[in-house]
Amino acid sequence: ADCSSRQQDMHIPLNQYSTVRKVIGIVSGKGGVGKSLVTSLTACAMQSRGYATAVFDADVTGPSIPKAFGITEKAKGNELGLLPEKSKMGIEVIIQQFWTDVAWGDIDYMFIDMPPGTGDVPLTVFQSLPLDGIIVVTTPQDLVTLIVKKAYHMAKMMNIPILGIVENMSYAICPDCGKKIELFGESKA
Repeated sequence: ADCSSRQQDMHIPLNQYSTVRKVIGIVSGKGGVGKSLVTSLTACAMQSRGYATAVFDADVTGPSIPKAFGITEKAKGNELGLLPEKSKMGIEVIIQQFWTDVAWGDIDYMFIDMPPGTGDVPLTVFQSLPLDGIIVVTTPQDLVTLIVKKAYHMAKMMNIPILGIVENMSYAICPDCGKKIELFGESKA
């Protein structure tokens, strides 16, 4: 085996004042399917179970995480680096900053709200951060399903484990009669 056959580790180093045990990406090939919602709810669930939890908002095209957590302050810094803001539940949040610049502290689970698509930005995040796995978010529409499959296959090609699939907006229950209404057609999950 020569040097060219070795797989190069392209992960950027974590801030020296940080420990992150598990990094989970929340992905989709399409915007508007609920990635930020799934990221927020998953982080809240893990925080309520006693895990130190953080959210990294890598979706630079539409950072929704601060709004979801009611964060209005900008991140501050000191000699350790940037310091994440904390939600009311204690979840650490940073917006559009780099893995190396933020002093996360001791984190059990970090959830990354990934940018939509399968282009350069998501690919860079996939290559740069040590993802332990991803959760794929989709909706039942045919077009969304096709685009999400590209993101799924990109993760498979990069040997990133797929931990689960969330089909958002699958149906609504009529509050009057209890009938299940599939607003966007039958489930594709």
